[in-house]
Amino acid sequence: MKNQIDISNLIFVSLVSLASFIMLFTYLTDVGELGLASAQISEESNQITTQEQGTDTKKIVQQGVVTSSPDPLPGHEAHQSITILRLKGDNTIYEGTLSFMASKPVEVQILYRNMTSGDTSTTIPKISPQFGTMSIIPLPGNQGSVISSLIQPQYPEEGTSFSASIPFAGNGLALHNLDGDEFVAAYTVVADQLGQAERADDIVNPSQSADIEKDDNDNKDDNKDDNKDDNKDDNKDDNKDDNKDDNNN
Repeated sequence: MKNQIDISNLIFVSLVSLASFIMLFTYLTDVGELGLASAQISEESNQITTQEQGTDTKKIVQQGVVTSSPDPLPGHEAHQSITILRLKGDNTIYEGTLSFMASKPVEVQILYRNMTSGDTSTTIPKISPQFGTMSIIPLPGNQGSVISSLIQPQYPEEGTSFSASIPFAGNGLALHNLDGDEFVAAYTVVADQLGQAERADDIVNPSQSADIEKDDNDNKDDNKDDNKDDNKDDNKDDNKDDNKDDNNN
């Protein structure tokens, strides 16, 4: 009888120990998985934070109903415009999509700056006329210069309102009317503000090489003329000497 009780107690103790071991193992496994998940979440959060801190990108979502006013660019005051995204002093680039409806035909004006080499005191590089011309506009206060492009959307004939949607990338954005007609427009712009662009200017003026070549050719022609004149004089002198000798004989 006593042996049976001892065996029963031993079995009970073994079962309790096994159950305790299983519970402890399960607890430690759950804690480990929770800790690993927490570490992964923390790492992902750190990566997201680092990415957000390491980029200058800013999302712009903007709508408006605006009436036009004289174009603020120097020499263009006779035009009418609505400024949507303003020029920034650090040459910030915008990229996105503009949708609008205007009461009169308008152009989409995209501004590209700066034509100087990053230093506002630097003059605009000279471009040979053989390449054509661009609308380069100096800004007031020695703030550099901008290139202005006007995109004319295709409007329906005899339309009473004028709408379009276009993608764009540049340093400034506006709606514009070359004829100087006042207008009102409703617009939506969704864009990324990307920060500064890397400059990649590559301006070569072949006219300078052509001028040098022309000068070389002129010098060659001058030398040819000089040689001709020298030869003529030499021939004249030789003939004179021959004639003298004949007369003496």
